[in-house]
Amino acid sequence: MREAKKILKEMIIGVFIWSLPVLVMLAFIAENKPAAVCGVLAGAFTAAGIIYHMYKHLDIALDMDPENARKHTLKSAFQRTFIMVAVLMVSMIWYSYVHPIGVVLGLMGVKMTAYMQPYVHRFIAGVKRVG
Repeated sequence: MREAKKILKEMIIGVFIWSLPVLVMLAFIAENKPAAVCGVLAGAFTAAGIIYHMYKHLDIALDMDPENARKHTLKSAFQRTFIMVAVLMVSMIWYSYVHPIGVVLGLMGVKMTAYMQPYVHRFIAGVKRVG
């Protein structure tokens, strides 16, 4: 369990590592800079919440019998998908405040942090050894 919490922290850090260059890039090229920045932040915080939701519900599913675990996993995956779609729809409705492209790029942090996690892990381990 301790290892899973460490990976959770590393993945959430990875979301914000991904979001920082995206935020800077959109801040330079977007016409409505505040909306683009708010979009990336909304997407990043949603991505971090989705990662935390995965952590909690996979832990719950591991304590269930296989059939109930499968049902619980499908239900929680639907909940995460619903939340992502809802955040994206809200950004499409209020695009002058929260830009949808920023939200999509922020939500991509869920995927990108899965690829980045080994590198974040090595970086954090190196910092702990030095410090």
